[in-house]
Amino acid sequence: MARKPLRRRELCAAALATLLAGLNPTAPAAADPPPVRMAGRFYTIETTAAHYNAGSGAFSTQAPVHISRPGLDAFADRAEGNARGGVAVMRGNVRVHDAGGRSSPQGAGAAPATLTCDELDVDAKTDVYRAVGHARYETATRSAAADTMILDRKHHTLHLAGAATISDGDTTVRADVVDADMARHDTVATGSPVVITRPVATPTPPEGTSSPPGSVGTMASPPP
Repeated sequence: MARKPLRRRELCAAALATLLAGLNPTAPAAADPPPVRMAGRFYTIETTAAHYNAGSGAFSTQAPVHISRPGLDAFADRAEGNARGGVAVMRGNVRVHDAGGRSSPQGAGAAPATLTCDELDVDAKTDVYRAVGHARYETATRSAAADTMILDRKHHTLHLAGAATISDGDTTVRADVVDADMARHDTVATGSPVVITRPVATPTPPEGTSSPPGSVGTMASPPP
């Protein structure tokens, strides 16, 4: 009978210690909250805190977010949109990784690509992505940069506006506006001026002779 009050006191002391530990500002911080995962018809959203309406599909988050669909992963500081409608606006340190392959804007069997920008409008239903602010698009052999960039993955096109630059292999085009067909390697540039840069072909010297010093990458001088 003497042990029962002692156990009660121990239990009360333990409960009080637990309560004080919870109120103590120097106590260890709680673990990070589990991720919030919202799956829609067109993409899946993962973040640590979000507002989501299951009826309409609307969502918003001020936490770092990962939006994915087969072959594509996008990351940003925050985002809002509609998971059911397949639309989203991603803001802050936006990075999109295209795994390449059949659905890639470069055509079937293309290498992976990366798109970075300050803000990205996503329309997963039409597969169109509008990048604004320090927009840059890169693959192993191609790169593009502009103030505004619209990537249409379904039709394999890329529209650049404002300080536009696009490089394909060893050729670079600079203009105000550039429209490129990524599958056909076809580019239309407009603005003033349009600058196209590519290496100068070096003439092949006759067999048994060597090129004169300094002649590589330069054009031959015209005869006097």
